[in-house]
Amino acid sequence: MEIPESVRDDIESRANVVGTAIGPKRVGDRPTDEEALIVLVARKLPETQLSEADRIPTEIEFDDAKCKTDVQEVGDVRTQATAEAEERPDRERRWRPAPAGVSFGHVETTAGTLGSPPLETADGETVVLTNAHVAAPIEAAEPGDDVLQPGPADGGTEDDAVGSLVEGSEIRPDEPNTTDSAIVAVDPADFEDRVLGIGEFAGFAEPSTDATFTKSGRTTGVTTGDLRGRDARIRVRGYHDEPTLFTGIDVFGPMSAAGDSGSLIGIEADDGFRATDLLFAGSDRTTLAVPMDAVEAEHGELTPAGAPGDAADTGTD
Repeated sequence: MEIPESVRDDIESRANVVGTAIGPKRVGDRPTDEEALIVLVARKLPETQLSEADRIPTEIEFDDAKCKTDVQEVGDVRTQATAEAEERPDRERRWRPAPAGVSFGHVETTAGTLGSPPLETADGETVVLTNAHVAAPIEAAEPGDDVLQPGPADGGTEDDAVGSLVEGSEIRPDEPNTTDSAIVAVDPADFEDRVLGIGEFAGFAEPSTDATFTKSGRTTGVTTGDLRGRDARIRVRGYHDEPTLFTGIDVFGPMSAAGDSGSLIGIEADDGFRATDLLFAGSDRTTLAVPMDAVEAEHGELTPAGAPGDAADTGTD
């Protein structure tokens, strides 16, 4: 279903609305077979607390078509890197070789998550994937900068450098953004070809709203959730003074916290873990992620490179 931009503009202009998406209407927190325009609000309010102009209609009409709406509360949505260590030392320590799902970050920033095992770019370069706000923070990063494992917030220093920044997506304050992603050049000997707590990495796949999704992140470890909406337009805090607009985003149920930014979200298939999205923001009520096709549109095709590291938990050096 395609919703005209004029319809989205009207809905998103209303008080308390932070975005819109397309997905199954939920009844009693369970998805139905009916597709709806999902209206994402910071907080659900009784109609009596909203002006008539700010109330969301139960149904909208456009181009001789009708569509139900579904108002979903998402809370305060923001980036999910962190400036402070939590009481979860296992994923915050130094890992050599390092699996995906552990602490990672630019030398001048905080700590997010090492998203992927080694990947190969179209040019044959070996890289790993995470968020731009983890490995290429705005106005603080240049290509070639060190990226650390663990990230600085978890005690990482220049001695913990495991790669150099190749590129990060530019997060613009004044126009829509489609991805928050970065690739980091690495030596595959320093990495494993698995995702911690999930298993072998098999590549990428397309998401489906009827699948169960899994992620492995620095802060909350392995969690699962459902895909609640696609093609979201939503404003996210944490980049600039005002919330930053993203488009084409996938909306999942709550499955992340600060420090999980950069995690891959995906499905556990017969041949291993297949990633569908790159987690970049969320709240205590929702998780937001960039579809992998948008990531590859930014950085080119990425394919699993494999890594020679031991698949066992080897601890520190």
